[in-house]
Amino acid sequence: MLPLLGLLALGQSLILDPPWQSTERAPHRKGNLYAPELVREQGRFFLYYGAQGVDGHDRIHLALSTDGITWKRQGVVLEEPGANHVNDPSVVVLDGVFHLYYTLAREGLKDVIALATSRDGIHFEKQRVVLGIGKENAWDSLLVGRPSILFEGGKFRLWYDGRKDLPPGAPDKSAPKSANSTRAIGLAESLDGKHFERVGTGPVFGNDAGGAHVCRLKNGYAMVYEGRMGTRWASSPDGTRWTDRGILAPVTGTPLDRHGHVTPFLVPGEKPRLLIGAAMAPTWDVNRLAEIPLGGEALQAPGFNQ
Repeated sequence: MLPLLGLLALGQSLILDPPWQSTERAPHRKGNLYAPELVREQGRFFLYYGAQGVDGHDRIHLALSTDGITWKRQGVVLEEPGANHVNDPSVVVLDGVFHLYYTLAREGLKDVIALATSRDGIHFEKQRVVLGIGKENAWDSLLVGRPSILFEGGKFRLWYDGRKDLPPGAPDKSAPKSANSTRAIGLAESLDGKHFERVGTGPVFGNDAGGAHVCRLKNGYAMVYEGRMGTRWASSPDGTRWTDRGILAPVTGTPLDRHGHVTPFLVPGEKPRLLIGAAMAPTWDVNRLAEIPLGGEALQAPGFNQ
């Protein structure tokens, strides 16, 4: 379990302040930061996050801290020239090696999941695509992305969201469209972290869930996922059978997250914290990295402290 050391007082707070770098400002110049991933290693806090540049492309960035309070931006740590989307980092550290799984879309919205590795958590070497789209007509036959990685029992467990089509009006003109288009969460596993096999023939959780993060609780798992009314969550005894629990943290009603929570990240512990991309616009393209303390009803929710 990974505590945060006073990133905020009561209420919601920004993690990184402006001014935004050119790789964080987005084409509208208002800033677009989201997909936080927190790792404590080598006596430091590593905060990976995605951001959209003025050129419209996403890249993975890093901020470092020794106390969890003051952060120093390190800039871009992973990008791919010409790629539309390099984002949604999820990291596990094994034997001193950082394994960073991420969403890669070389063009349009054709997402797959790839891996990069590093010895210092700063300089990464790209490895390979580890999970591509599913078979024709499968629930994840169009795209897969937003990975969430754990290593336990001698194997890598990778939760991800996928879909077979997009809603009408989606910007990718070549993708199939459906008025009933929804997302779902799948699970794939691997012994070496590079070659993954899907668990089962369908998703492990539906409910139009996306941008999910899975973590261990005392005797089970919690999954948090994005929503326009706040961060939703589900619990599971084994990572494959999930029970929807509804809203874990509603929007605060402030301008910071008025339009929802994007790509949440749950930090478990006695005083759990929730890192989010706080949506400041209904289009979900003006986001800030923020943190919300969890307590009261969230801590008493059935399944949270399994």
